[in-house]
Amino acid sequence: MNNWFNGAAILAQLKNIGKYLLLLFIVMLIGAFVGCGVASGNPFNLFFPSTWIHFFQFLN
Repeated sequence: MNNWFNGAAILAQLKNIGKYLLLLFIVMLIGAFVGCGVASGNPFNLFFPSTWIHFFQFLN
């Protein structure tokens, strides 16, 4: 049996990476809510298509 391949260790690392990615997504969403709330007063403007159209026009 190969000692260099440990499926349980790889699975544990993938779980850790998944946890950090989920945490990163949640923190980014909270930051977007706070930013939209401060800038426009309504944090749910984040979900309007006009917000994203303006954002991508600003990048260009």
